[in-house]
Amino acid sequence: MTHLPLWFKSLVYTEIFLQLPFFFIAVYAYLKRRNWIRIPAIAYGSFVSATMVPILTELANHKAPFYNPAVVVAFYAPYLIMPLLMAVTMAVTPHPFPQQPGRHKNKEA
Repeated sequence: MTHLPLWFKSLVYTEIFLQLPFFFIAVYAYLKRRNWIRIPAIAYGSFVSATMVPILTELANHKAPFYNPAVVVAFYAPYLIMPLLMAVTMAVTPHPFPQQPGRHKNKEA
């Protein structure tokens, strides 16, 4: 990783130390249907979407023998689209997980 640009290294480190731990927290919150995940999910989705723009730009402009930018960008596009959809969905949905019948109102943790 010594020959990679500094901007790329910083994205790799944020993925390791921020995005990866958040993934496990988000899985728990989604499985348990916890509404407190809304704001962190908006932040996460926005951050991931923003970091994918320079990555996709780099991939689209990369030149190498037998390298097909369209295929590579198509492969990585969901890593932009899905977090963006998550951020937008959470931003417009005040309660992403509606309270189910029989569940106590104060049981959010």
